[in-house]
Amino acid sequence: AVVSTQSTGEGIVKTTNSDSSRRALSHGGRASSKYKYTPSDTESSLLNKLFSDQVEIFGEIQFTKLSILTGIIKIGLKAFLESVRLRTFGKFGLQQIQVDVYYLREYLWRFVEEERLLNYLLEEVVSSAMDRCVEPVTMEPSVIMLLTEPS
Repeated sequence: AVVSTQSTGEGIVKTTNSDSSRRALSHGGRASSKYKYTPSDTESSLLNKLFSDQVEIFGEIQFTKLSILTGIIKIGLKAFLESVRLRTFGKFGLQQIQVDVYYLREYLWRFVEEERLLNYLLEEVVSSAMDRCVEPVTMEPSVIMLLTEPS
């Protein structure tokens, strides 16, 4: 701890202490409530992603129609995800991503072996778009359904 003394010219001596632990600790040695750490939503989502099941994108495929289509769709969705991660979105860009993802989910599920994999990648796209959005205002699911329903 660094202690400095400063004379004010009026016979008063001012002492300051740079020991930060004195400010952070209250009486009794416990940290005061204003310095308690609480993880943010972003940190919580990063921790959830860290410990969730990893999706193998460039895995081995069988010589069947469904397996080949699944491989192509996984690579395409991973490319879509990476392109979203490289952009910044406004409110309407995020909402367009929501509509696109809803449409893809409705029509791609029949071409993949594991629907869980499709849902995971599409949720990652929306999550990344929300993270990269300057004004994250999402669209109501009922509006998305109206926009994507066949005429």
